Amino acid sequence: MEVTYTYYLDVYGGNMIPESRWQSLELKVRARLNHYTFNRMESGAWMAEAKAALCEMCEALFQENERGGKTSENTDGYSVGYDTSIPVGQKLYHIAEMYLQGTGLMDLGVE
Repeated sequence: MEVTYTYYLDVYGGNMIPESRWQSLELKVRARLNHYTFNRMESGAWMAEAKAALCEMCEALFQENERGGKTSENTDGYSVGYDTSIPVGQKLYHIAEMYLQGTGLMDLGVE
């Protein structure tokens, strides 16, 4: 199931991602969220927590793409600082986990 840009704006209350970038980000993050939930998100109605997770994950990926891993840059003296903290994949997983913990969607168990 797809999370629309209208949902991102009106329900989630997002404003960071331009509409021209939403579809690409949503597609990538939806695939990742399906992976994290063992493909439990592929069909059916997504719960509000899963949609919110997807929206926040899209914003995190958008921010990462916009800054290209840089935390600072000085063009006069050519000084560039790079983010060496948590890798983006790990950040996205933690966001999904924060929203979906306790829902059973990320559990390894057999249904």
